Amino acid sequence: MSSSVIDYSSDGPLGEVESDCDGDTFEDEERARGDMSSPILVENASTPPPLGVVLRYKGYLDFKHEVYRSDLDSLQNGEELNGRLMDMLLALAHAQMTEDQPTEMANVLVLPTTFGEALLRALGSNASVTSITQASQRISRYHERFWKSRLILIPIQHQHHWILAAITNPHLARDCMAVKPPSQFVHNQDTRPDVSPFCILAFNSLRGSWSVAPLMELLKEFMRYLWSAIHGGVLEHLDSYNVKCPQQLDVVSCGLYVIGFGEALMRAGVSERVRRSAQVW
Repeated sequence: MSSSVIDYSSDGPLGEVESDCDGDTFEDEERARGDMSSPILVENASTPPPLGVVLRYKGYLDFKHEVYRSDLDSLQNGEELNGRLMDMLLALAHAQMTEDQPTEMANVLVLPTTFGEALLRALGSNASVTSITQASQRISRYHERFWKSRLILIPIQHQHHWILAAITNPHLARDCMAVKPPSQFVHNQDTRPDVSPFCILAFNSLRGSWSVAPLMELLKEFMRYLWSAIHGGVLEHLDSYNVKCPQQLDVVSCGLYVIGFGEALMRAGVSERVRRSAQVW
């Protein structure tokens, strides 16, 4: 097989694909589509790729992702999706959703898997402010947008299992001094105000045998740190909820479930419906 690299950049609607392959596969696919317009442009590779890289992509998330031949080989060997593949697939899903619903996606972030890796160093006996700070530095380019976002998706791998944390409505977060206690006179469920739009949703496809509680507490600690670092003061109380979601039937497909959860949440209105259901469940 001849070596090839596909380079998705953010120059086109979904990016430009650069490849040094002969293009027959792409031409066959284009003929099959007929007159259907494609947001992906195919061109010859202008620069040689780094050794081992078979695909590069930079969409709307400000991070450039690369997939290596070894990543694809691991899938053929029956292994789970690794961090590079997770980043690539989520970035592609984010780009496609951005093309379909640009207004809705303007305030949606997907954090890289390296953030989760750095955050886990603060778990348990290794907990320290330094570890939290290092995790924050991994997403420093997003600090300004973080508290303006409507939805933030965070893929985290712990003990060889992927889970998805979704922060809903961080743009509605408040300092604890600005939070008023709920009225004690409101008892009607139908008229009660939505008091917790800002929260964390946990999607775990092995809910029966794998607890996300330690990770959720760690993520809350990070949120408190980031709020103090950017806004000063103390972040309001933050709840987390385990979402009743589809469960995997094997030991390697957790990454695919996370991709599916992420794609669903990016659709207009879905994250809010899921949040309200999780808060009642």
